[in-house]
Amino acid sequence: MSEIRMDIDLEHPAERIWRALTEEKLLTQWLELPGFAPVGEAEVTGVEGQRRLAMLWGNDDLSTRLIWELTSTPDGATLTLRQSCVYGEWEDEEREEVRAAYDAVLHERLPAILDWLAFQEVDLNAPMPGSPAEPPTEVIPFVAPDHRRPRGRRVMVLTTAGLVLLAVVAVAALSRGGDEEPAASPRTGVPAPPAGTTAPGAVAGLGTGAATPSPSASPSASRTPSQAPTTTPPTERASAPAPAVLSAAYQTTEQGLLRAGFEGEVTLRNTGQGAAAQWAVVVTLRRGAEVTDVSGAQFRQEGSQVTFTGASLAAAASLTFQFEVRSSLGDPGPTACEVDGKPCS
Repeated sequence: MSEIRMDIDLEHPAERIWRALTEEKLLTQWLELPGFAPVGEAEVTGVEGQRRLAMLWGNDDLSTRLIWELTSTPDGATLTLRQSCVYGEWEDEEREEVRAAYDAVLHERLPAILDWLAFQEVDLNAPMPGSPAEPPTEVIPFVAPDHRRPRGRRVMVLTTAGLVLLAVVAVAALSRGGDEEPAASPRTGVPAPPAGTTAPGAVAGLGTGAATPSPSASPSASRTPSQAPTTTPPTERASAPAPAVLSAAYQTTEQGLLRAGFEGEVTLRNTGQGAAAQWAVVVTLRRGAEVTDVSGAQFRQEGSQVTFTGASLAAAASLTFQFEVRSSLGDPGPTACEVDGKPCS
């Protein structure tokens, strides 16, 4: 049996190395095997915690079993790579090319990514031991441009790293994040207008305002019979609009081991007697997951929380929207979904 085995000692904890092996954004930065023939199929055959990952790689002429294993050491961890042929065999020259490619990425590019990850974990605002306390550094946030993918299905070109990305992207608690209406500010008292006057913008009712005193009649003036006072019928208050009653149902419509993520669908129903002028469905994804395409709604993602919004929904009506998520291996879907504070079914 033709086999490649390599043991690499890394001065990084096993958890950090596992992230570099399985998280999409990290994996594509370092794994590239120019000496390896294009892979037509890939299948994840086993995952044991954050220490062992087994896969099958194959094409028409060659099928191999690839295993990553992590063992913690006092100085960090040892990463063991084993790859053996299941169907077909490497030529001696091909095997050496693959070994050389592994040697380059595992001893040069992977450590560089791990060093970068370690740097991200450093708190630059923390005071140095023994140094006087200083005011915290004010950090101006950077807002990345919105690079949304075009709507519709996409065709993926599978290089070695791209296919591994599909098969090996490894494996976040509900916190409602919909836009909340700001509390109305307390109204300030408005002084009542003096008797006999009308407040600006108000319409005086017939016979309801205070009578304006008329000049007293002269003694020689003849009296005219007074008219009976008129009364204005009370104005009927407008009845409150019927409320909308929203409910939502979520389902994962497409996922698999060879997909770096999943597709979800939400059906929103209004069972009330009034229309919903606006609505918001809040979905919580797992760590590192990202919505890449949405059909039938607008969305905003903040961390793992995604808020979907849309136009008004009439009484006794329903609508459906779909979304695609770029995520990790074994991700069954969102950890939570709710509308108006009620969980989705």
